[in-house]
Amino acid sequence: FVLAKKLSFFQTISKQLINQASGLSFSSAGKLINSSVNMSTRAQPLWQPPQPTPGVDNLPPLKLFNSLTNQKEPFVPEKGRHVEWYSCGPTVYDMSHMGHARSYISFDIMRRIFVDYFKFDVHYVMNITDIDDKIIKRARQGYLFDQYSSRASSLDEVRADVLEAVKRLESKASNETDPDKQAMHKRDLDKVQAALNSDNLKVLLTQSRDCLCDWLDSKLGSTVTDNAVFEDLPKQFEREYFVDMRALNILDPDRLVRVSEVVPEIIDYCQKIIDQGFAYESNGSVYFDTQKFSEADGHFYAKLVPAAYGNQKLLQEGEGDLSIGADRLREKRSQADFALWKASKPGEPAWKSPWGSGRPGWHIECSVMASKECGPVLDIHTGGVDLKFPHHDNELAQAEAYFGHSHWVRYFLHSGHLTISGCKMSKSLKNFITIREALAQHSPRKLRLAFLLHSWKDTLDYSDETMTLAASYERQFADFFYNVARAVEELQLSSESDSSVAEDFAGQVASFDDKIREALCDNLDTRRSLIICQEAIFAANNLLASSNGRTGGNVQLLQRLAVAVTRLLDVYGTVDVAGTEPGFKHKPLPDGFYGLEWRPATKELIRDLLQETKQFFTDCSPDLAPELASLPNQLIEALQKSGIKVKFGDDKPEVDDLPIEVASIDRQVTLAPLLRAIADARASVRLQARERKLKDVLAACDVMRDDRLSRLGVRLQDREGNLPAAVGFYPADLLAAERSERAEREANKAAEKAAKAAAKASLEDRGKQPAEQMFLGDTDKYSKFDERGMPTHDAQGKEVSKSALKKLQKLWDAQAKRHADWLKSNK
Repeated sequence: FVLAKKLSFFQTISKQLINQASGLSFSSAGKLINSSVNMSTRAQPLWQPPQPTPGVDNLPPLKLFNSLTNQKEPFVPEKGRHVEWYSCGPTVYDMSHMGHARSYISFDIMRRIFVDYFKFDVHYVMNITDIDDKIIKRARQGYLFDQYSSRASSLDEVRADVLEAVKRLESKASNETDPDKQAMHKRDLDKVQAALNSDNLKVLLTQSRDCLCDWLDSKLGSTVTDNAVFEDLPKQFEREYFVDMRALNILDPDRLVRVSEVVPEIIDYCQKIIDQGFAYESNGSVYFDTQKFSEADGHFYAKLVPAAYGNQKLLQEGEGDLSIGADRLREKRSQADFALWKASKPGEPAWKSPWGSGRPGWHIECSVMASKECGPVLDIHTGGVDLKFPHHDNELAQAEAYFGHSHWVRYFLHSGHLTISGCKMSKSLKNFITIREALAQHSPRKLRLAFLLHSWKDTLDYSDETMTLAASYERQFADFFYNVARAVEELQLSSESDSSVAEDFAGQVASFDDKIREALCDNLDTRRSLIICQEAIFAANNLLASSNGRTGGNVQLLQRLAVAVTRLLDVYGTVDVAGTEPGFKHKPLPDGFYGLEWRPATKELIRDLLQETKQFFTDCSPDLAPELASLPNQLIEALQKSGIKVKFGDDKPEVDDLPIEVASIDRQVTLAPLLRAIADARASVRLQARERKLKDVLAACDVMRDDRLSRLGVRLQDREGNLPAAVGFYPADLLAAERSERAEREANKAAEKAAKAAAKASLEDRGKQPAEQMFLGDTDKYSKFDERGMPTHDAQGKEVSKSALKKLQKLWDAQAKRHADWLKSNK
């Protein structure tokens, strides 16, 4: 009741302020709306939670951080377990960057949890913004530049045009107030100035492209009339966007809708808002009347960021670069109003409407697409936190004006910002990272783990520290699955293990599912869920360490945990399954499977394993021919256990077609006998080589372990005592990282050895010179010497001071010792 009264007071005050503003001049009203004193008192309106659908009583106790209240709220869908979910998609005019990944990876994880963990029936809709000021400007500039470049033949003429373009860029730089953009303009100017010194026409055009594009657009932009110019660019970058999303293992939306497909619906939507009294036509454009909306009962403008109402900087950014001229501002009744429909200017795409030829405003596009696909109420709307105001607040106002109610979106979920090593990502700061650049450094799984280790709503800092942490988790998971497979194969666990360790592990397994559910019900806390996994893995590792190779129980508990962890990671999209079509979920994992990768055995893999083993035998045969004679048969027998037939000939091994059932079984199961046979064969060779001190054979054994098998995705680890070598499949990218790290260590070791040798050689060279001669060549410093070659006078003829002589004597004594050592070693 108290909150309601306070809210009523704030709403009354804000409406009074707007009423007062309407009686003032345009500029005075703008000042009043922008007043931080007035607007800072605006608070979010009360939020009414949806009521559960009658008969649906098994909803999870899930709470989500709702931007409409800025706190966690119980999640209740409008219709049972069905969830209507709309997510703001990309504006396709350039390559996708890590800021996009911040939202789309996070939302993909959240969607997977809703569907695969909580079993909601989700209808996931995403838009493609292919009509927008940025697209129009970029497409037009690219077209004009291409036309200009194709005609350019005179270096002097192009240089003269570039100089004119520089004047425009200098003017923009001098008027810019944003420090980052100032730095970007300065860098662009420096690049162009350097290009002007070039006598190469192609270099001048390439280096001056951005500068020329802006200048050409200012002169000729209005002459572009072909609508195809504005269609090709977004189509190109939409394709590139989905290439990036699929590389990140992000699922395609259930429904994809483009702005260009719904222009008629946008026109109808605008007309209805006019009919409802919340929009007006002005000079061929249509604007939303924020004052009337705010004054209407049951409505509230700027629900997400109430204090931003009237913020001109944010409002103008939302209107677009081509829509913020003085002529546009004069068309509005209030500076706080925003465009639903924009009268097209020359050089802009246009569609016929009741108000003349024009194009949609940015904000109306999402309202229409979401309403068309999801209906009058969205359970969830997601987008980046930078879109809160004005975009999402304007979306809400438009849709609520259209439908005549105040709950178009029930839960607004905003992903946090992404920073680069603590700084905002910006081209001007030279830390702008595309998704493809990130994927060139890190695997999709590692990037996803980095996102899982942060709350979806908080800032994520993309840095070396973040990726190192993600890599450590990735390796912990990979090692855990590898060790479990080895323990199951060897049955090395024992009921005789340390009882306290066994009890701790059993407790971790018993409580694992409940802890994970509790974490995910708390605002989808994936970070806490991974910590829970880590704690359980630590307990499992302690159990493995305490088993001391004895056989016995606890294996089933270990497998149970491995399967549970795998199932969770699969929900998160971090399990790589061969044969999955990009953009779609893979088939359910087979019962009992655990690991980061599911791969069936293939003829090619079996042949490569046999070929590498055969080459290993060949490398060792000069020394161990009799001992190697029976080993190929052991490999053949091992494969026969899995129903696989092979032949060892003089050339490459021949593998028969694999049984049909092999395609549905993970290679770790199918090829376990073969891997064990290979490991045992190598162990036999290695034992013989050790006993007979055959260094070349031992080196071949190391190459087999560290290179031949590793490149085929097999990790082999020698163990102390009588324990057999551990062998099994391991993620290929992690094995590649191990090889790289090993090569780096060896290179560093070799460099250190070379440095020591060089230092030793240098010392030896220095030792050749008798101490009596070491100062005689320093005639620029000294003019007289005694019988031992010690300086007595400096270059100016003055006697060397006692303190200086003392230092020189120490150097003379050290050299005398080095020379004596050198004489001794070279007798």
